Amino acid sequence: MDPYTERQVERRARPGRIRNMLLVLLILLGVLAWLNPSTEDFADYAADDLQEILGTSLPVGLNQAVVRPLVKSLAERDNYIIFSVFSLPNIQDSSTFIGDITAKKRYLGVFKIFFIEL
Repeated sequence: MDPYTERQVERRARPGRIRNMLLVLLILLGVLAWLNPSTEDFADYAADDLQEILGTSLPVGLNQAVVRPLVKSLAERDNYIIFSVFSLPNIQDSSTFIGDITAKKRYLGVFKIFFIEL
């Protein structure tokens, strides 16, 4: 038998290997779905982000009583089971105050703690 064809047979994917890869993929998708961030998680992130933008720490009472409920009421969540996309009005854009409420900042949320501005 030709040595070249023997090596080709060895390189083919084994059924057990494919099954293991599918199992790992299903576990990863399950963890992503379980840790999909909620609006409360996003409000926590946005309040902390606001403190970083301002360069100062807000009092805990103000943060709990004003900032987080405001973000929760303004945030729109698009749930895609394994991740969420959050939209907030872009308050840094002056057209928002003139009447264009379609100007939005969008964030991708994964694993309850990672939020990426899109």
